[in-house]
Amino acid sequence: MVKFIQHSNVKPILRKIDTGADYSFSIREDIHPYLYHHWHYHPEVELTLIRRGKGMRLVGDSMQPFEDGDLILLGANVPHLWRSDASYFEPSSDLVIEAVAIHFKGDFWGEAFLALPEMVPVKKLMERAQHGIKIKGNMRTYIAKKMEEIIHTQGIARVEQLLHILNGIATSEEYELLSSTGFVQTFNASNTDRIDQIFNYTFTHFKEPLSIHKVASAVNLSPHSFCRYFKTRTLKTYWQFLLEVRIGHACKLLIENRRNISDIAFESGFNNLSNFNRQFKSVMRLTPLQYVKAYTANPQL
Repeated sequence: MVKFIQHSNVKPILRKIDTGADYSFSIREDIHPYLYHHWHYHPEVELTLIRRGKGMRLVGDSMQPFEDGDLILLGANVPHLWRSDASYFEPSSDLVIEAVAIHFKGDFWGEAFLALPEMVPVKKLMERAQHGIKIKGNMRTYIAKKMEEIIHTQGIARVEQLLHILNGIATSEEYELLSSTGFVQTFNASNTDRIDQIFNYTFTHFKEPLSIHKVASAVNLSPHSFCRYFKTRTLKTYWQFLLEVRIGHACKLLIENRRNISDIAFESGFNNLSNFNRQFKSVMRLTPLQYVKAYTANPQL
């Protein structure tokens, strides 16, 4: 897992979620050319199933490739971004991403209900969800099936189904936390949102030769101001962040196993294979070949 550190001054976009007048929470099927790709947050808890699609997922200070079948639970106000692969943005593309998303306020069923002894596991789950949770294994398969069912459920059965889903996740050990404790403790959405512009520019151009001057100019900052701004907001240099974006893309291509490592290196923005191998190992603690073997043995890596 690639981590990028985010400072508490970064402000994602606040996104409004419409539950509708007749329902206490929202269930939505999304079939779009690409996912909403801005760094954002919302007061609702979010459970997202990627039926079909590939790209990069940012949750707090975690950055990972996403693919078909990914299932992610995000707590209230956890900043996140789903960036579809570049191929989805091409003018001639006929690709679509399919997802099912459930959004609900953590207290929509009332404080008295949440205080019941039987709800203790769910309350603890909501606390863990502040890190972002990736659900894995047999539990992922079970929850994905329940999410497909709840789309067509009416009345009180919708709430019952949601409780079954949350209880399943709460009592399972098949998961991983995404964002670090340090990020959860320091995040505060109270300052600037320029970082979103930098993220989007980087994801669009990371395969190209980039310079501080070029990126700074794209977001209307001087090179000196850009470096200071980025380091203050992320606690690392822009070059470190760019490296993690490129390595994350390389991981996705290695998992797909459709190209040789030399091609993957150049496709990910590296100008030679030896530099790619060295930088990959510095981030992932594995060589590209070791990473492929480890992923083949453990697809949940």
